[in-house]
Amino acid sequence: MLGVALLTGAIFSTLGQAPRAFAREPIVTRFDIPDSRIAITFDACATKTHGYGFDRHVYRILQREHVPATIFVSGRWVEFHPSVMSELSADPLIEFGNHSYDHPHMSKLANDDMEREVDETEAALGRYGKHGVAFRPPFGDFNDRMLDVVRERGLPVVSWDVVSGDPAAATTTQGMIREVERRTRPGSIVIFHINGRGWKTAEALPSILRELKARGFSFVHLSELLGAPAAAAPAEPQEVAAAPESAPAPPALASPVVIDTTVPLPEIAPQIVPEPATVQPPPFRAPPPVRAAEPRPPATVIELAGHAPTAARMRWATEGGKRAPAVTREPAQGTRAQPR
Repeated sequence: MLGVALLTGAIFSTLGQAPRAFAREPIVTRFDIPDSRIAITFDACATKTHGYGFDRHVYRILQREHVPATIFVSGRWVEFHPSVMSELSADPLIEFGNHSYDHPHMSKLANDDMEREVDETEAALGRYGKHGVAFRPPFGDFNDRMLDVVRERGLPVVSWDVVSGDPAAATTTQGMIREVERRTRPGSIVIFHINGRGWKTAEALPSILRELKARGFSFVHLSELLGAPAAAAPAEPQEVAAAPESAPAPPALASPVVIDTTVPLPEIAPQIVPEPATVQPPPFRAPPPVRAAEPRPPATVIELAGHAPTAARMRWATEGGKRAPAVTREPAQGTRAQPR
């Protein structure tokens, strides 16, 4: 036994003892349980400068395999993706955790800023009728002051014990499959990303889920391992008649999600990459005009009475030489003496 996590707060006040957890006290990293339940978790972070995306292919895999998952969202990511949040909030497979507001190093913040990071994310989730089941510090970075701030809000602090490594561009599909399968044990908390930063997540996830199922693992929400009910935003207080104390009823199960099987699931996850550059054709250049050949002077055939033209005369005529015009000779007059 490496230790028992000290998970305090109102969330456990009426629910009895939670499963013991392997931890860097009091950070929950893995649960010590007698069965083979594990939690599949995803980070959906956004920063002050980047809203990042949503990996719908990963989400479709979870739906197709009916795998419950806990998504740790940052407040800015929630604000950047209202339509996605509406969709996820209506899906009983999905629950949410608090991952700060804009993904800072929590240990470097003043207490007031720490409170704002947690509270603003809870407020963002509350607009969709949800709240976080736990707090996951960005980068796994925390100190005693942060633990006090989070503990005051009744949130357990949870990290992970199985790292998929999907944000690293160098991570390969087979490498991710081997790492997750090798390290997963009963009570493990596995971390992936669903904000478009998982380079090979959608490629590796189907094989990972199939192999873990074959080894007897079952997938549950993180809140189940924490011993808390599925998270829902607290309702407004109302005046009602006192009722006898009873154990809280488990959340109702919703109908299975219907998947459109006519749309094939791509095998390769899309990545956030720049749009391909548009190849511009080379500028049009009109061909140079064809210059008409200068007409050559026709060859002049020189004929003398009764003689064919000689080669020398033909060459002289072709080269455009000039000659004096032929003189027409009158036939000679008879010189016979006239009679006297």
